Amino acid sequence: MIPPSSTGQNRSFSHDVIVIGAGPGGSTTAFYLAQAGLNTLLLDKADFPRDKTCGDGLTPRALHVLAEIGVLDSLAAQGCVMEQATVYAPSGRPISTTMPDRGDFPPYMLAVPRLLLDETIRQQALKAGTQFCGGVHVADIEPIDGGVRVRGRRGGKAYEVTGRMAVIAIGASTKLLLQLGLLKEIPPLILAARTYYEEIPQLSGQFEFHFDGVPLPGYGWIFPLSAHSANIGAGLIPSRRQKSTINAKTILEQFVAAPFMRQMLAGAR
Repeated sequence: MIPPSSTGQNRSFSHDVIVIGAGPGGSTTAFYLAQAGLNTLLLDKADFPRDKTCGDGLTPRALHVLAEIGVLDSLAAQGCVMEQATVYAPSGRPISTTMPDRGDFPPYMLAVPRLLLDETIRQQALKAGTQFCGGVHVADIEPIDGGVRVRGRRGGKAYEVTGRMAVIAIGASTKLLLQLGLLKEIPPLILAARTYYEEIPQLSGQFEFHFDGVPLPGYGWIFPLSAHSANIGAGLIPSRRQKSTINAKTILEQFVAAPFMRQMLAGAR
């Protein structure tokens, strides 16, 4: 978060809070701010709806927040509810668990495509009173007297807006954070890729996490989206040596080429 400076309390701003990034975190933040009566502007570099590379899996803790903002029932009806998960060790040995009933948290996980998830939360933020502007590429956030000025480009033209404070919710992107000094160094690189498979003859009916079939330290996942479709992907934190020999695509290709994956995906597309 970029806070206001300590003076200039009588200055006029176009918004109370500017939220940069309309992913789940940014849109949820905008929802709560708008619901509290704050004049909230939500910015994103993309026009919505838009897709996002992701495993599409949501934990009970995340579902608790979705219930709080009033979108869980709708998403659960369109997604795939899973009460069990299995983790496969590098040896292939499985360990299964059932989601515990912890009272406040739903006793299940949910798989729902980001295309649907992000748009649903954004629309809920708009219903709460948030204003949205897409296609904005933010280049700088400048503290000004009593607030902040956000500068960037939109449609090839200069874009500028002011607020009492700004919230940066840009996910894995680090350029702006490094520029503003909020990050001192680039975080470890994580490579990941996913694809959607349909017409899978048989799925386990649970979330699967595979530490077999991928280089370590990495894992593959199988998150069902229906009885015969799934989000299948793999990710890795590469070592210095691996950075020159591997990329996200090859990690996924290696995972789906594992014998147990070839067997499961026979006939799928």
